[in-house]
Amino acid sequence: MPYYANWNQNASLLFATPSVPQRGLGNRVFNLPLGATVGGGTTVNGMAYVRGASVDYDTWEDIGNRNWGWKEMFKYFKKSSTLNVPSPDIVEQLRYTFDRSSYGHGPAQGTLPPWTWPDVYRINDAWTEDLGFLFRNDGGMNGDLLGVSWKPISTDGKNQTRCSARRAYYDPVQHRPNLHLLVNSYVGRVQIRKSTAKGVEVYSRSDPSKKFTILADNEVILARGGIHTPQILQLSGIGPRDVLERLNIPVVEDLSGVGANFQDHPTVRGASFRFNNPNPINFAALVNNASFFNASWAQYMANRTGPLTVSGGNSHLIASLHNLTTSAPTLITSLITALNSTTYLPTHYLNKPTLLAGYAAQLSLLTRALRAGTNPLTEFGWSGGSPGMAVVLQKPLSRGTVLINSTDPHPGLSPPLVDFNALAHPFDARVAVLAFKLLRRVMLTAPAMRPLQVEELVPGAAVQSDEEIENVLRGSLMSPHNAHPCGTAGMMPRELGGVVDERLRVYGVKGLRVVDASVLPVIVAANLQVTMCAVAEKAADIIRGEGGGRGRD
Repeated sequence: MPYYANWNQNASLLFATPSVPQRGLGNRVFNLPLGATVGGGTTVNGMAYVRGASVDYDTWEDIGNRNWGWKEMFKYFKKSSTLNVPSPDIVEQLRYTFDRSSYGHGPAQGTLPPWTWPDVYRINDAWTEDLGFLFRNDGGMNGDLLGVSWKPISTDGKNQTRCSARRAYYDPVQHRPNLHLLVNSYVGRVQIRKSTAKGVEVYSRSDPSKKFTILADNEVILARGGIHTPQILQLSGIGPRDVLERLNIPVVEDLSGVGANFQDHPTVRGASFRFNNPNPINFAALVNNASFFNASWAQYMANRTGPLTVSGGNSHLIASLHNLTTSAPTLITSLITALNSTTYLPTHYLNKPTLLAGYAAQLSLLTRALRAGTNPLTEFGWSGGSPGMAVVLQKPLSRGTVLINSTDPHPGLSPPLVDFNALAHPFDARVAVLAFKLLRRVMLTAPAMRPLQVEELVPGAAVQSDEEIENVLRGSLMSPHNAHPCGTAGMMPRELGGVVDERLRVYGVKGLRVVDASVLPVIVAANLQVTMCAVAEKAADIIRGEGGGRGRD
C-alpha cells in the first residue's frame, strides 16, 4: 500500500547503517537505511519513479564510458519500464500530463495514482503562475527535467501495490530450474586465486558462524549497493592499499577508488510550516482523524482509489542554479573555478593521484553543465497533503568515503565507516541556502498559497541572513542523504580512480563484475531505482554479449 511508504519500514527489512560524525553538519550522526530483503531498496523506498536528466548520463559517457550516454540509456529506460495511468476521465479530472512514448512495456511499473491531494494544484500554480517555472507536459522523462512535472510512483497500476525489483524481475521467473535464491544470508568475501574470481564466501544472517563457499562456473557479479559492495571488495583484497594493509588484508589489487567517490543527495528535511487555514482533506487528517482514515481504507480496499494510493507525493519542481539566483556565473567563478576544490575532499584522497584526477574530471564536466544552465541542481517535493516540503541537492560537489575498519564481514554488526562529507564544498552550502530561500519564497509569498495562511515554524522568522540560514541548515535541518548511496566502485577509467570499466569488469581481476549503484560515476538528478533498472538491463545485454539495444523477447 503506497501510504505506508511514508512511515518507517519494518526493521527486519533494513540495515540501519550509522555514519561517522558529519563535520559539515554539526558533528551529527545519521542512520542510512539500506534494504535487507529481496528487492533491496526498491522494497522499502519512497516509491518515486523518475529518471535523471540527459546531461547526467552524457556526463557518464564524457568521463570515459562509451555507450553510456543519454541516447543509449534511453533505450534501456524504455526496455525496463511501463507507465500505468488511470481511466481517461480520471486523467482529465486530475489534470495529469505524460508522454507514453517515453516508456515501453517492461517489468518495472510506474503509475500515476488515481487520486491526489487537492492542494497539489495550489503548489503547482505557485511554482508556475506565480514564480514563472515551466510546467513539463512530458513528465520530465525525456531528458529535460527543469520545471514542474507529475511524478509517477512504483506501483502496479491495477492493484495499486508496490512494484519492487523483486516483483518486477524475480517473481515472474522464480521457477526457472537454473535460478536459485538463497535468503537470510550475506556474502562476506569474493574468493580470488591468481587474480581471478572463483566464488564467494556466504554467511548465515541468523548464525554468522555458519559459513560456506559457492563456486562460480563463469564469473561473479556483485550487486550489494553503494555501501556493501565496497565493503566486500575491500575485505576481498581489492581496494586502497593503505586501508587493506592497516587491517592485514593481503592486497589482491590496489584500487584506490574502492570506497571513494561516495555520493548521495543531501536533503533539507527539518524546515516546518503550518497552514492556519488548511484544506480539511490533508495528510494530517489521514493520520489524526480515524473516520477519515477508515473511510480511505475502505475506499482503497473496495476499488483501489483514494488517499492511500499516494505515497510521498506525485508532483515536484526541478530547478537549476540559474533558477535559484541571478548571479549564477559569479557564483560558479567564486565558489568553484577560483577555489582549489580538492581542499574539500576527504583526507583519504591525499597522495592518491588517480582519485584527484577523477574528481578534477568530474568537476570540469559538472561546471560546464552549471554554466550552460542544463544541470538540474535541486528538487522540491511536496505531497500537497501536508505543510512540509523536502528540498534535495541533486548534484553535490562534495565527495565522501566508505572504508572498512574491521575484517568482520557482517553488514549489520560491522558496517564500514560511512562518511558522507556532506556540505564540505562551499558551493554545496551556498546551493542549500539558495534553495531554502526559494522554499520560503514559494510558501510565504506566492499568491496561490495565501488562502492557506502559511506560517513558518522552523527555523522561524528570526533566521534571515545567509549566514544564519547556513548555520541552522548545518546544525539541525539538513540530512547528508536521501538514502541514495552510490559511486563507491565508480565506472571510470582506471587512471581516474575507476573501479570498473565500461563493461562493468573490476580492473585487475578476471571474472568479477559489479552491477549496482556503486558503479555510477556521478550521481543522477533523480531517485536511483529507475536508473538502476536501466543499468541492470544494459548490464544483462553486456554480459550476454548482445551489445545493447535489443527489446525484450
